Amino acid sequence: MTTGIASSCKESGLDRSLSQAGNNRKELEAVLRHYRNAPLKLQAARFLIENMDAHYGFGGEAVEEYYHAMDSIFRHGKGDRTYWNRQYDSILAQVGTGLDSCMSVPLFDIEHIKADFLIAHIDSAFAVWDRNWNRQYSFDMFLRYVLPYRIGHEGLSLWRGNLSMAALEQESYKQNIFNSTYVYEIANTISWLLRPAIYYPLDKLPNLKLASCREYAHLCAALFRARGIPATVDFVPQWGNRSLGHVWCVFFPNNQTSIPVELCEPLGTEFMRRREDRLPKVFRNTYEKNPYSLYVQNKERDSLPSVFNTPYILDVTDQYVETSDVDVHLYNLDYDTRYVYLSVFNDQKWSIVHWARKKGTKARFTKLGRDIVYLPVYFIQGLTIPAGNAFLLDHEGLKTDIQPDISKKISVTVKRKFRDTKSNHFLQGVIGGKFQVANRKDFRDSITLYDIPRIEDNRYHKVNTNMSQPYKYFRYLSPNLSRGNMAELYVFNETGDTLRPHEYFGNLHTRPGMGIENLSDGNTLSYYESHDLYNVWYGWEFESPSQISQILFLPLNDDNFIREKEIYELLYWDNGEWHSLGQQTGNFKSELVFKNVPSGALLLLRNHTKGKEERIFTYQNGKQIWR
Repeated sequence: MTTGIASSCKESGLDRSLSQAGNNRKELEAVLRHYRNAPLKLQAARFLIENMDAHYGFGGEAVEEYYHAMDSIFRHGKGDRTYWNRQYDSILAQVGTGLDSCMSVPLFDIEHIKADFLIAHIDSAFAVWDRNWNRQYSFDMFLRYVLPYRIGHEGLSLWRGNLSMAALEQESYKQNIFNSTYVYEIANTISWLLRPAIYYPLDKLPNLKLASCREYAHLCAALFRARGIPATVDFVPQWGNRSLGHVWCVFFPNNQTSIPVELCEPLGTEFMRRREDRLPKVFRNTYEKNPYSLYVQNKERDSLPSVFNTPYILDVTDQYVETSDVDVHLYNLDYDTRYVYLSVFNDQKWSIVHWARKKGTKARFTKLGRDIVYLPVYFIQGLTIPAGNAFLLDHEGLKTDIQPDISKKISVTVKRKFRDTKSNHFLQGVIGGKFQVANRKDFRDSITLYDIPRIEDNRYHKVNTNMSQPYKYFRYLSPNLSRGNMAELYVFNETGDTLRPHEYFGNLHTRPGMGIENLSDGNTLSYYESHDLYNVWYGWEFESPSQISQILFLPLNDDNFIREKEIYELLYWDNGEWHSLGQQTGNFKSELVFKNVPSGALLLLRNHTKGKEERIFTYQNGKQIWR
């Protein structure tokens, strides 16, 4: 009978999966027999089995011990994240070595999944599917984005029953409503009910209440699917102009449209808040194998980068941004490889985001996000090796190779080693702020020494006051809609001595760890921040009336400006590697001038003293242009 089931199925994918199941084949065939008189459920079972062979999770004694211990502390922690973190550390110490071992060995579903589990999961999916309001979806949408029993590599469980949320089980949700408006209502409820605390744990550790964007995206997709709403996870493997990548949930209000979900935000606003972030490539996680994926196309079984070592991704870049197809000329043709990759800079090195088949001396890359610098590379024995010139794909879709002109040298003035999006935003919080002195503690007799104007660079700023008489009190009066954000603040007398506070006063209603003491701790990354937005001011009383000759202030910042006494090196990219243009020591002016720099070059400023954030840039019209 079992042979008859396999031979009667025309789908070669199903036959292949059954043959790969080994001793577990009888479990999968039991599922097919169970649904032999239920055509739709039989079709669903075949879909799951024929796409199952590359899906996997992790298991073993240490993993089970970990799950049990984490469940226990969540039950007893009553939402106390401090308690969870403390217990989490002790659990890792207890099971860490065994857990690392188990999490390095995948357990493939095709060899381990049981008939009872698969039947129960299929039945639960059809139970939430059989509602009037979600019948606007096709059966294909159900198969792809509601039916699947796993989102990523999490442990197998009957999660539909475990993800019941009381706010989503109102009687109105069972009414005969046949439109997508109802789906929006449920989607908004899911988005706002979840309160994330983003945390980046060690790789692969499962079941954390504090999680990365990936874990929240997976949970969100499962919550949608538990309600019968098609959903999945999209991701950018690496941002095009900054570090890291990102993972987010998407749901489908109809058969064609997908909407990103950012937890605790209005639907569809995920990338409205990320206007500065560039998307080079976006992929969609699927349960169904994509025949056009590199994993499936790779018949020769070449070694693949991890992001493409799966058949379960679909390119959806053009659903998010304007894209272009680009032809690239290759060098280093001696490498015996069929594929070429495209990479972007991740603040430390080049990170792969796309692939193409090599055709002689060229490769054609499709659907690339714009306004990004790309570098063609080979992937050889786990290493990325430059394969062509870096190029800029501008916002109009025009490709321009970035080639240094050694014959034409220029001088380059650098002020930062990392893009200044946040730093410029921080500056807005001090424009219009005032430094004042007084002889009355309530500042009714205040005199303004300096109004902070619109300032271009976030660095230490020195103000000469030209005061002619001493005063007892000094303060900083923050502009409204700011929280008084200042990182460092010092005042000096006419001989250059620091005037020490005798007593702090003013708005001390601050956030934890962000009090007035941070203003003089020498740490550029610590800062003052009030809970309040209006009438925020703080200051101090001097030991005796003093004459202020100079004020030194540093707004809230990212510490990526040029720092005194720190060692910097400027490099340019040419012929597949970075070349040094020399080292210099930082100064108080926070500017370094490097001469004899090849024009048109892709540049990188490295701090050899401290820090990790570094960003490539070009130099145009006397300014660093971050890429």
